[in-house]
Amino acid sequence: MSDSAPVFSAADTEQVTCCLCGDAGALLYDLPPYGMRRCACCTLVFVSPRLRAEALSRFYDQVGYFEGGVYGDRSRWSPAMALQRVWTSGRLNRIAKAGSSTRKGDRCAAGQRLLEFGSGYGLFLAAARDRGYDVQGVELSRPAAQVTAKQGIAVHCGQLVDAPLSGPYDVICGWDTLEHVPDPLAVLHRIHELIAGDGTVAISTPYFSSLPSRLLRERWWTLKPTEHIWHYTPYTLRLLAARAGFTVIDVIRSPLAPANLTRLDSLVVLLRPA
Repeated sequence: MSDSAPVFSAADTEQVTCCLCGDAGALLYDLPPYGMRRCACCTLVFVSPRLRAEALSRFYDQVGYFEGGVYGDRSRWSPAMALQRVWTSGRLNRIAKAGSSTRKGDRCAAGQRLLEFGSGYGLFLAAARDRGYDVQGVELSRPAAQVTAKQGIAVHCGQLVDAPLSGPYDVICGWDTLEHVPDPLAVLHRIHELIAGDGTVAISTPYFSSLPSRLLRERWWTLKPTEHIWHYTPYTLRLLAARAGFTVIDVIRSPLAPANLTRLDSLVVLLRPA
């Protein structure tokens, strides 16, 4: 992250409720100007107060959010980029395997439409394009969307729920994105509108019931209340998916799996329309 990152106060925040139940939640961690809360009905953990939409856009528009932050050093042999390549390959392989179960064993990506929301610099999209997918992205950060567009990849700058997209897509994916969106239920409803009946939805997200989260509590490195405003468990993620009309078909949490390599607090989840 850049040293000139914006500083936010209570005036930049708003109160919200659980997207599934409308419950205000019980306070877990007080992290001014933010609060971490757990829904008394479904146990979904969320941030309230959290940044308003305008303040959130200012946060993601920092060039430093990606440069030296999410991607680290972007040189080919940096550890961060090496991991990105392993994750990308592992995730594309799992998506292809899931797709083959509904497409008569055909794992060829040629001609299939793939949409990524929260596409960052377009690294995953470029790799998917190399495998034959017809790719498209949605990214809130304007600097990141510009980097993606320079690679000849179509990208909409904004939120997925507002993007002028036309389905169906064979694959829709979001890597470490569902914890960032203002309303994850609305996002999954929109994805349900866009995904093909035999399509695959693939997401990754940190999970609140992971060992690092339970041991470190407020010091958990993935807490990040400015940007990570929803915190899932395998249970609440299944509940959210079911509410939007999806069935979970695969859950990867092992840090030894290529799709999740080294990640002790991350889930990779594949969904299909119910």
